[in-house]
Amino acid sequence: MSELAWQRTPLITIAFFLLKQLKQFVTNISNLIPVLAAVFVAGKNAVWLPFALAGGYLVFTIINAVLQQRFFLYAIADDAVHIRSGLFNRQHLTLKYERIQQAEIHEAWYFRPFKLTILSVDSAGSAGKEVMIPGLTMPLAQELRQRMLEAQDAPQSTNTASSTTAPYDEADVEQHFPVSEIIRAGIIDNKLFVLLAVLIYPISQLDLLEDYVVPWVQANVSWLNDDNAWLLVSGAVVAGLAVLFLLAIIVSLITYHDLKLSIRGERFQAKSGALSIRTLSFRYPKLQAVYLRRNLRARLLKRSVVRVSQLQPRQAQGGAQQGGQQFILPVVDADFLARFRLLLRLPDSAQVNWQRLSNLALLGPSVWLGVLAPVAAGVLFFALESGVLGLVLTALGWLLLQTLVVLRWRNYGYSFVTSDTQPKEQWFVVRRGIFSRNENWYPRHKVQQIDVEQGPWLRLLGFSHLVLHTAAGSESIEFLARDEALRLQEEWTQEIARNHRRWM
Repeated sequence: MSELAWQRTPLITIAFFLLKQLKQFVTNISNLIPVLAAVFVAGKNAVWLPFALAGGYLVFTIINAVLQQRFFLYAIADDAVHIRSGLFNRQHLTLKYERIQQAEIHEAWYFRPFKLTILSVDSAGSAGKEVMIPGLTMPLAQELRQRMLEAQDAPQSTNTASSTTAPYDEADVEQHFPVSEIIRAGIIDNKLFVLLAVLIYPISQLDLLEDYVVPWVQANVSWLNDDNAWLLVSGAVVAGLAVLFLLAIIVSLITYHDLKLSIRGERFQAKSGALSIRTLSFRYPKLQAVYLRRNLRARLLKRSVVRVSQLQPRQAQGGAQQGGQQFILPVVDADFLARFRLLLRLPDSAQVNWQRLSNLALLGPSVWLGVLAPVAAGVLFFALESGVLGLVLTALGWLLLQTLVVLRWRNYGYSFVTSDTQPKEQWFVVRRGIFSRNENWYPRHKVQQIDVEQGPWLRLLGFSHLVLHTAAGSESIEFLARDEALRLQEEWTQEIARNHRRWM
């Protein structure tokens, strides 16, 4: 180890460690809502408290970023990258090139004037986390990335099943997404709406509306009175939604500026960004799942969102939607989606023999609605001036919720399907959604575990849930007959065991 030439990142990388902590804070802000709410409420009587806490956190973050930069060292060997980090808990991480799954270059906006970049690496080792090496020069980052990619391709080149890659070695697809499509991506995206839902309670505690907005309106809008105050409320709601859509479009234009997709052989790569340029890619053998998303806005625009998940670090395996290194195309039209499905070896949805869950899947939600409806009817009957109105509202609410339950059951489907491409690919697919339409595609040979679950009620009814675990998440086929679930478990387990294709 003494022969390694340890190097320290430039001082400018303090900004990287600082922004990394702030990003983590924003990501986990939903867990801090009770604390933030308490601070805002307490701040009414102690104005200095929120500012003191914010200032203390900022000072702590800056000091921590300086120390992280000081104790972050890396060394480059012929077959691995070695990293030392940590102040009190020292870590020494060795990343072997052949064990690295992904190596991506991220040109952050604060590094671009210095011609520096960030190399993001996903390792298949037991540490199971994404590692970032900041402050590398572009030539060095590209050289390291090339070494890692060559190490990934080396095992495949020795694979005897050469026919698997032959049809795709000749492929060369280039796709540029125009500004109009990026604007549509901003309209489809809903991250800002989720952020608003998280922040709405702390904002409501500031009394901005009562202290500033209402007095200003009363002083400057003479025609506003109690009878037409609803116009102000309606206008504020519409204006707020318009601002959110505008901000979402701006964020999309910055994030996905000049988005380009290139497909060469079995490597898919997307590059985009206005301030920070980010390059994401994946190799087809490492594909773990494909998610096709169409929320209501996407359906109205006749567009889809495609997300490809490869083997994710352990900290990102909490669900199918997580993982910062997922390969995402934020907006694709129907024509390109059809082409892209062929390159991913996905069958067309219209060719899938969708199977519906048993009618018993409606039993649980319907029973709960049947129990809660009389309770709600009793509360509203005595709470409202008109008891009949309470009963009518309860009936309408029950009818609406029961309709949603039926639609959710009706739109759910699952199937096992084989593609028509060469080579063929076997998939397990699930679709769901009421107003949106989502499809989750999992390569069948990459299912890692199949469980048959049966609770007390299921045992009484003679049914079971079949749960399939993959590296990209778990999916359940509910309310299968017990014998059918056991038969499928045994049959699919044997088929997967006989399949010797690479799964990562």
